[in-house]
Amino acid sequence: MMKKIMKSIALMSALFLMSCSKSINEKDLAGFNYVIGTQTVGAKYKFTNETNLVETAKAIRGMGSNLLKFSLSPRYYWENYDIPFDENIKCLKDLAQEKSVKQVLDMDFKYYQIWSYEFSQYTQEPEGIKKDEYQIKFTNGLSDEYAAKSYQEIYDLASYLLKTYSGTDKVFFLGNWEGDWHLRWDYNRKKPANPKTIEGMIKWINTRQEAIDDAKRDTPHNNVQLYHYLELNLSDLAVSGEACVTNSVLPYTNTDYVSFSSYSATNPPSTEEEMDSVLTRHLNYIESKIPVKKTIKGKRLFIGEYGWSEAAYPQEIINERAKWVMKTALKWGCPFILFWEMYNNELTEDGSNRGFWLIDKHNKKTPLYYTHQNFYKESRMWIKEYYKKNKKMPSYDEFVEAAVDFDSLN
Repeated sequence: MMKKIMKSIALMSALFLMSCSKSINEKDLAGFNYVIGTQTVGAKYKFTNETNLVETAKAIRGMGSNLLKFSLSPRYYWENYDIPFDENIKCLKDLAQEKSVKQVLDMDFKYYQIWSYEFSQYTQEPEGIKKDEYQIKFTNGLSDEYAAKSYQEIYDLASYLLKTYSGTDKVFFLGNWEGDWHLRWDYNRKKPANPKTIEGMIKWINTRQEAIDDAKRDTPHNNVQLYHYLELNLSDLAVSGEACVTNSVLPYTNTDYVSFSSYSATNPPSTEEEMDSVLTRHLNYIESKIPVKKTIKGKRLFIGEYGWSEAAYPQEIINERAKWVMKTALKWGCPFILFWEMYNNELTEDGSNRGFWLIDKHNKKTPLYYTHQNFYKESRMWIKEYYKKNKKMPSYDEFVEAAVDFDSLN
């Protein structure tokens, strides 16, 4: 009897020692939400023979990020990624299976944010002309016909992603680019928004949300998540009480998340204190307009874009200003904070790059690139130490409380 007791005690002691010495699960470390990141849309240069979608995705992963933001739209072959035109690609689901797109979806990113614009809503622009109203169908209201087409295309894409990436632990967010330019498709911010356009956009957003909800209900899947988001941008109009996405669309939707393209809040401030004050005020205001959704825990508002071009500031100043944004948004609780962008996408009238980049046209990494890279390294070291002490992964709140004091952000 005594021998059995001693064996049991020895076994329990061994198990206890094993649990104490157990190191962090590398899968948990790789899948942790590090919050800050970047994106790739419309790069104007590249350094390899790969499509610039694949090249820039690899560059983002190489920097240490586990998040990829990119675009799926009918403009894939001429605007965004130098992917060859394929007459067999007739919808978003088809495009998601295109060789380069599938290659980046199969990479070991945990989080994907994807601008998703339906082929069924698109009118081909004249060559050399890009107009926002050509990729939407609600400038004068959204007809039931186009709503039904939008629903089916988003449903099919969502179902494909859930089915294909079931079991991978990936998290997908499908959304739109700066929604206030859909309300004011002529880019005239002083012109009042058309009530019919507002009505049409509400219907479009809710249609897409319904399609995603239904696809999640209907498609067998496990260990993969998929959400919808609405992006807005003209927050200065919002806080002034004017008609815009924040005031006139967002409160009437059922969207999962909200993305804030934050130039109107992050470009004017000239000091860290002013940045903190203005950005916090705009985030608070936008959040006050988001309808409650009890099925999602935590903050549902993130920064989908912020940044400055090299034409506006030297890279050292861009790096400093970016740290202001990161720290304010981390303290506020944004689940993502995304810099625009990895390779530059905008050209001046003389054809030169404006300089929205973490890697420039000469393949030189900017100071802000290294800030991101060092942040990821410092984050992983901190998480390992936290796990060693607490035998569990940190919560989001615990992580960001520590992250704002990381050397990489100060």
